[in-house]
Amino acid sequence: MIQQRVVSDDFLGKWQQTTNVMAGIFDVPAGLIMRVGPKQIEVLVSSHTPGNPYEADEKANLNTGLYCETVMATRAMLQVPHALEDEHWKNNPDVALNMISYLGVPLLWPDDEVFGTICVLDSKKRVYQERYLDLMWEIKRAIEADFKVIEQQQKLINSNIDLRDANQALSLSNAELKAALEKISVMQTELLRAEKMSALGKLVAGIAHELNTPIGNGLMLASTLKSNAEAISVELEAGVTRTRMRDFIGGVDQGAEILQHSLGRAAELVSSFKQIAVDQSSMRRREFDLKRTCDQILATLGPAIRKSGHQVLCELDGDIAMDSYPGPLEQTLVNLVNNALVHAFPDGSPGEIRITAHQQADDWIEMSVADNGVGISQANLLRVFDPFFTTRLGQGGSGLGLHVVYNQVTSALRGSVLAKSELGRGACFTLRVPRVAPHDA
Repeated sequence: MIQQRVVSDDFLGKWQQTTNVMAGIFDVPAGLIMRVGPKQIEVLVSSHTPGNPYEADEKANLNTGLYCETVMATRAMLQVPHALEDEHWKNNPDVALNMISYLGVPLLWPDDEVFGTICVLDSKKRVYQERYLDLMWEIKRAIEADFKVIEQQQKLINSNIDLRDANQALSLSNAELKAALEKISVMQTELLRAEKMSALGKLVAGIAHELNTPIGNGLMLASTLKSNAEAISVELEAGVTRTRMRDFIGGVDQGAEILQHSLGRAAELVSSFKQIAVDQSSMRRREFDLKRTCDQILATLGPAIRKSGHQVLCELDGDIAMDSYPGPLEQTLVNLVNNALVHAFPDGSPGEIRITAHQQADDWIEMSVADNGVGISQANLLRVFDPFFTTRLGQGGSGLGLHVVYNQVTSALRGSVLAKSELGRGACFTLRVPRVAPHDA
């Protein structure tokens, strides 16, 4: 019996980009990734291209003469240049959608079971050159590599659950337990690296959104100034009064000031993002101002904060000069704020997240991220830093965000992190890190 494989939204988004690019390269209206089920075949991903008659989630019954059925049955590439010129294919269901040419290859799961197909379809006759056939095989191999990652992630989660349950029910031998933990540790390290890169990707999206406003304002103002210049040029031919000229100059001066402010804001955002991107993609040690770093992080998180409807306040003592690793600290703050935005206010009511920091007498920094949300139960509080522990399993929660926080604070920053909470009274995460990081960190 055919088993329909589950694919996460992250991979669906990646494959959407793949099919869009594929359809563009092959110059076809339809690029598809199909997933087969017990009785039907489903459009899992459909390219966002003009003239594409297929939509994601569409299903068709099997045993109806579809192109993809032959690909899956033969496990080989199928090329149909013109179905209407081929007795075998002229009555297949895709012809009714005017999809008369087809090129597709099978997609196989790591256990060698058929997952479905990847294909391109066109409304005109197509005979593809060898380099296009090679490209289709390369795309197939890339997607099948993703299949292995998906299976590894699921095995890792299952392995972690099995290990915990077995540890409660049985007394495993030390040798078996050590081997299992080492295996999980290797895979966990890879997932943590992926989580860090995902956080950097979200920062890219945030700064791009933030840049839209100042750049958009600048473009609109530049257009207005150009229009006004053209108007005054026409008026000059007939003679312009002193008052009209003063109004024009005043408008130009005001517009230039606003334009300078908008472009200055854009430059600040780009500068902030460049620094954060460098910090988070490396373990570079440098001196930095803690409040400025916090402000830069909140700027990149601006779209997510505004969309949530919650308020994030940054109340740091001024002039806290750090000599440490800004990348791990920035990622820690991003994860803690995002964690509060996602978990602290499930009913959607407006909430408040407060970031504070104080320099202590022993030259350590105590920093806290606190919210006034629903809080965390005592049972969950004991596990918040565990890898893969999440209360939103299947809803976008990876269970790695706070585990990354714990690792960054204790390993990279050489500090400690403590979580305190009561149900209905919010949660507070407190970090203690040295202002000057040890040089062997």
